[in-house]
Amino acid sequence: MKKIFVIAIVLFFGLAVKGFSQTVYASDKGEKYHTADCKLSGDAKDMTLAAAKKAGKGACGICKPDEHFKDKVAQCSGKTADGTRCKRMTSSKEGKCYQHKSA
Repeated sequence: MKKIFVIAIVLFFGLAVKGFSQTVYASDKGEKYHTADCKLSGDAKDMTLAAAKKAGKGACGICKPDEHFKDKVAQCSGKTADGTRCKRMTSSKEGKCYQHKSA
């Protein structure tokens, strides 16, 4: 019984940490943070969700990044044109976002 309790605690904290390690986008002057594909992100730089909240930034009302991360469970495994890993999140079984899914 103790093992199950310990495992449950570890999983709970692991998922909590994962939620705060999500990448969001915010500008230095802006008051909101956004998802990677938000039309309002402008010149935003990537940062962790925890850093954005610590800086006092709120969630964008258009792209709703807090709701977006609930169904997106993994970072896309696709590569961008410059060879870096895609920063979008996905719930696809393929592990790729809509842009990198095979046709």
